Amino acid sequence: MSNKHVVLAYSGGLDTTVILHWLASKGYEVTAFLADVGQRTEDLELIGARARRGGAARFISVNLREEFLNDFFLPCLHGHAQYEGRYLLGTSIARPLIAKAQVSVAKEVGANLVAHGATGKGNDQVRFELTYQSLAPEIGILPVWRNSEFIGEFNAGRRSMLAYAEKHQLEVKASAAKPWSSDDNLLHISYEAGILEDPWLSAPPALFERMVHPTAAPEQMERMIIRWQSGVPVQVTRAVPAAPEPGLGILDYSPGESLAEGLAAVFDYVDHAAARNGVGSLGLVESRYVGMKSRGEYHAPGHTVLLSAHRDIEALCLTGSVILEKERRMPDFAASVYNGYWYDPAAVATRTFIHATQHPVSGETRVALYKGNVIIEGRRSPFALYDAQIATMDGEGAYRQEDASGFIRLHGLPLRVRQRVQGDL
Repeated sequence: MSNKHVVLAYSGGLDTTVILHWLASKGYEVTAFLADVGQRTEDLELIGARARRGGAARFISVNLREEFLNDFFLPCLHGHAQYEGRYLLGTSIARPLIAKAQVSVAKEVGANLVAHGATGKGNDQVRFELTYQSLAPEIGILPVWRNSEFIGEFNAGRRSMLAYAEKHQLEVKASAAKPWSSDDNLLHISYEAGILEDPWLSAPPALFERMVHPTAAPEQMERMIIRWQSGVPVQVTRAVPAAPEPGLGILDYSPGESLAEGLAAVFDYVDHAAARNGVGSLGLVESRYVGMKSRGEYHAPGHTVLLSAHRDIEALCLTGSVILEKERRMPDFAASVYNGYWYDPAAVATRTFIHATQHPVSGETRVALYKGNVIIEGRRSPFALYDAQIATMDGEGAYRQEDASGFIRLHGLPLRVRQRVQGDL
């Protein structure tokens, strides 16, 4: 085994293309590892060919799409994980999976080092390296962007790297005409750097690779019915309208033709439907784990729709106490995922709790998509806790309104005591 054999998490982007060539020029035996996590804007065979031309001793790609959806996406969907209340964590979720597979590859090929293309300013360095240490602390870590020689050679950042790529005739996606970086997987595509570092500037139209801008979406609503089984979207069907209600229009739709079945097929269908209707674009300034603010543009069409639909079916099937507890835990869970602690025992325990809440989350949600909007029009479930006989405003029903008097008086007890003893403070 070479004492300079490194497995590089290789995406084919500017950073890892340059890093691969630079490591090879320094005498490292480099295995370029590409995780297939459902990239939609990349040609994986072309990336492999570029890796070999760029100095890789070998190129290994592993299809991780099913594991990505089942073991990483679903826990975050079920936990409604949104970092700082907005970001759906598409990149954050992928990193521990990529690092896990990378460690396995390193063991298979006998490499004693692992490396990634994340800079010393970002979150991904933490996500990769915490996973390496969690799963294989015996393997050495080569953080190239924190190497003083590398930093000295590329001290102008992306400009230096573009110049290096041109000098050595390395094929890269980035260019002076599109001065930003992107990260693409099944769940989303994200953009940062370059002109996006000015948070006042609008995202340029060229960023819309995986979805249309809401203003370019169709003029008609697109409706579908999503069927859930224990929190998993297992089928999507066409929504067939019923006869209009007199004076009210169409209020009811029934499941029609099946459009997709199984988690992977459903996600794919919903993602494309949302993308063509301009759903799922988000630009924000976020707080990186290393302490700085950064601006990113995130396009997550399918994830956006499924999150809205899942929240809605949960509201029908879970008790208020469970919903409240899930929402209470969500910010900490989202932050732990964002910051790279996927394999931390606290995060593992939270995922166990989240999974335990999903058994009754079964039924259907009717979704309408229109020019960037997700509209949940209806929901039903055999496990619905909603009881129209109790909730009805037409008469007493199964609820005794006079019972509310004692309920309110008991809850007001501490307020009355405080006022009597302490008065106006």
